[in-house]
Amino acid sequence: MHRTKSVLAISALAFVLAAASVQIVRAARAPITNHADSQRYVLTGTVQSIDVPNRQVTVDGDAVPGYMDAMSMPYTVPDQDALKALNVGDIIRADIVVNGSDVHLENIKVTGHKGQ
Repeated sequence: MHRTKSVLAISALAFVLAAASVQIVRAARAPITNHADSQRYVLTGTVQSIDVPNRQVTVDGDAVPGYMDAMSMPYTVPDQDALKALNVGDIIRADIVVNGSDVHLENIKVTGHKGQ
């Protein structure tokens, strides 16, 4: 009887360890991002318009490898101060953060101005 309990206890411990190791491997393979399911891409382009009330900026962006071709499109900018600091014609570098249907810009840096 004592031997049976020991075998069961060892079997249960082995199962728990195996399950934990699967979770550790999955976590190690997951991409490192600020948000659990988000992906980040680098955007460079020129600011075409700014809509402060709706927290949007339209950028004529260069191609983003692995994400999209060069195109002009609006982006949400959650950081109101960063949005207010932009001017039409600014050349920017920013992070496109994609989390499901949420797509927005973070870490916006002005690197020049069109015409310079």
